[in-house]
Amino acid sequence: MPGDDKTEKATPKKRRDAREKEGQVLQSNEVVIAVSILGTFSALAVLGSYMFITLSNTFSDCIRQVGEPYENELSTYTHIFLNVILKCFMIVLPLCVIIALIVVITVMAQTKGLFTMKPLKPKFSKLNPLNGIKKMFSAQSAVGILKGIIELSAIIFVAYGQIESRMTEIVSLVDTEPIYAVAYIANTIFSIVMLLCIIFVFVAAGDYLFQWYQYEKNLKMSKQEVKDEYKQTEGDPQIKGKIKQKQREMAQQRMMEQVPSADVVVRNPTHYAVALKYDITLSAYSAPVVVAKGMDALALKIIKIAEENNVYITENRPLARELYETVDLGREIPSTLFNAVAIVISEMYNAKGISYDIPEAATRKRPGM
Repeated sequence: MPGDDKTEKATPKKRRDAREKEGQVLQSNEVVIAVSILGTFSALAVLGSYMFITLSNTFSDCIRQVGEPYENELSTYTHIFLNVILKCFMIVLPLCVIIALIVVITVMAQTKGLFTMKPLKPKFSKLNPLNGIKKMFSAQSAVGILKGIIELSAIIFVAYGQIESRMTEIVSLVDTEPIYAVAYIANTIFSIVMLLCIIFVFVAAGDYLFQWYQYEKNLKMSKQEVKDEYKQTEGDPQIKGKIKQKQREMAQQRMMEQVPSADVVVRNPTHYAVALKYDITLSAYSAPVVVAKGMDALALKIIKIAEENNVYITENRPLARELYETVDLGREIPSTLFNAVAIVISEMYNAKGISYDIPEAATRKRPGM
């Protein structure tokens, strides 16, 4: 189906789940190999002289000790042999630690410190021969074969070039002292390896780009998967819409309950309706408050409830629209509308024949006027 095509980039949640739940990370083994080889021979360049001299002294002492007479030769020779093994281990240990650190740091840099055993869990799908055949003819296999050909060709070409250019010196090693011959061979090997490292770095860079492409491709999602994930994380839009509708209905219900207690309703005549409540004897400094407002059908409902509860209704188109658009529910009217609303409230008192005494506090000038 067209909707099942994975054309969308992976969402942050998809990436997080792939990393934490499935252990999928962007990683190139070629990078680990290239960095490990380069680091190993760089360490050998620094520690090589020390290791060679120490090993030479160790074996010289061993040969000297073996040539001496002992009463219990078996136990003595065993002790000498174990001592040589221990010294060789201590000499090689720093190099092994460096190599291990290089590998660990390289892997952690690519996986960003992720440690999981999930990729090692058995998957029965791997036993399917069809999946194995597909992998044999996949892009991953083709790239792996290409990498192998490039690396093997590089090894042959570089080794042959270095040996062929040094053939005269290599032949003349038979007439030199062993220590110089070993040093020259070590230098030749080091040169070959460093040239190979340069080639392997480019191969590793290419492999890393390919692995990134494959990683992003495998994480891609279909449009339906994106929609399903959105529903899981944000909630079903239909359900959210119903919840919001229910909340609006409850808010309107609470608002309608305030209409019978209002003093006046300003209408326009059917498009807008705003219910105001004001009691000057109780709150001399406060302004009229909007307790309900609505437009069209809701406005007609407010007017109907006001008529049923004998709330004064007046038609004032500019004022009704201004109150609806500028004053929020439950808020006092602004000072710019004091005069217009005061006229409406006076009309309400006159229409109902209500007389009242304005308290002394009400005759004072309100703040902001």
